Amino acid sequence: MTGIVILTYNTWDVTEKCVNSILSSPIETSYKIYLVDNHSETLPTEGIKKVVKENGNITYFRAKENRGYSAGNNIGIKEALKDHCDYILIANNDIIFTGDVLTGLSEFLENNDKAGIAAPKIVLPGGKTQETNLGCKMTLPGKYLWILRNTPLGFASKRFCDNFHIDIDKYTFPLRVFGVSGCCFMFRSECVKKIGCFDENTFLYEEENIISCKMEMKGYDTYIIPEYTVIHHHGYSTAANRPAAYAAFVESEIYYCRKYLKSPRIFLIWLSLIRILNYVRFSIKSPEYRSYFGKFLKKTAVRFFKRI
Repeated sequence: MTGIVILTYNTWDVTEKCVNSILSSPIETSYKIYLVDNHSETLPTEGIKKVVKENGNITYFRAKENRGYSAGNNIGIKEALKDHCDYILIANNDIIFTGDVLTGLSEFLENNDKAGIAAPKIVLPGGKTQETNLGCKMTLPGKYLWILRNTPLGFASKRFCDNFHIDIDKYTFPLRVFGVSGCCFMFRSECVKKIGCFDENTFLYEEENIISCKMEMKGYDTYIIPEYTVIHHHGYSTAANRPAAYAAFVESEIYYCRKYLKSPRIFLIWLSLIRILNYVRFSIKSPEYRSYFGKFLKKTAVRFFKRI
């Protein structure tokens, strides 16, 4: 059986579309949906209540508090493991399923013992393929090179960027990569048990890089299977509070670099300054960012100096 973990926060109409897309797909394998409400500020709509009530293979959970993407998903992952699911699919609530992605990914994992994660091709509502990265590991030098890619010094980062970015439209066969997008991918349950669940020290962002490093440490491979696609209505989860989302990104980035890349603080100073200057640039144009500036600086400083 495959467990499908869907984490939702406030956007119940979007969640309802996601769940209904699964229920209406021609799925051959058995599955169970673990719908996790990450302590939403709004009540579930009548539509989602009806969907949950009428389908016995959907279990609803409400987190006691919102501790972020990783902690929220871990609620569903742990329940799926308790139910002895063989595979666990992580899906953002803004994903729309258009075919039997579950069977395709689970069969690939079943037939490839070293593969711990398999992911579909992600397309945007207009049909364009979502930018696909993590062809190689994101290192600290890679962070700086990625920042340079759209500057006059972009030529210096070309080699790294060419390796990191994947033109997935060129491939029709399973492609081994370093990592995949966190919006939709499938774990082998055995892999989850060995690498552990999501690292709950991040609230939002860098989950893909962290999972990829944990996969590398345990010797598992990660694949994208272009034959299977899902539609991603990107941005619903962070659009409501952009300053807080950016602050969470910077906090997670510092944590990732220090914990998983073992980067000394001194080598992170310039990266942190770049992020702060970016925030200042946003603040010049947006009062929303200006009002959050003090909190942003405090959060960044706490994460930077906190013992890992």
